[in-house]
Amino acid sequence: MASQSKNVINKDKHAVNEIKTISNDNKPHWYIVQTYVGFEDAVRKTLEQKISNLALEDKILELFIPSKTVIKTNKKGDKLEKQEKVYPGYMYVHMILDKEVGYLMQNTQYVSKIAGTGDYAVALEDGYVDRLKENLLKEGQTIESASNILYQLGDLVKVVDGPFKDMQGKVCGIDAQNSRIDVLLSIFDRETRVELDILEVKRVIE
Repeated sequence: MASQSKNVINKDKHAVNEIKTISNDNKPHWYIVQTYVGFEDAVRKTLEQKISNLALEDKILELFIPSKTVIKTNKKGDKLEKQEKVYPGYMYVHMILDKEVGYLMQNTQYVSKIAGTGDYAVALEDGYVDRLKENLLKEGQTIESASNILYQLGDLVKVVDGPFKDMQGKVCGIDAQNSRIDVLLSIFDRETRVELDILEVKRVIE
């Protein structure tokens, strides 16, 4: 799932050089910024204000929080429409992730981290968010929501983080609501079903 664009995340949150850029293409890529659950909109508003104040419109191009319209029934039996986050605690950001932008992101209230592998912030593969939005439109939702993990049963994936790092297996289950998948991994010469977050794996091109 990740592209070749990577940036080192400095673990010292007070460092001036928050992110050391490895990729020199100086082009925008989509990244996942993890927030506190329930504070996604607050983070977006704060970032919009910072972007405007610091004139960073040329570096931070889009903030995208997938959400969907659901029908809820109250105690009186009335049906009400409500917007729910598809991936609580996640925001997609289209940005040039240099030191300035990385420092801004990491020092924004209610932001926990830029998603990645170990000490690296990993960009999503080209077209990932576009497909996410296309799936949204197919479901009749607005452009702000989506609910497709973009993996299919039988896909071969490689684990890129956690205790099963570097192991490969096939997808055998998908939990789109919680952004998790089940993968069959060979553990002690036995195929074992392991539940993983979608950020812990990437698709293997066979």
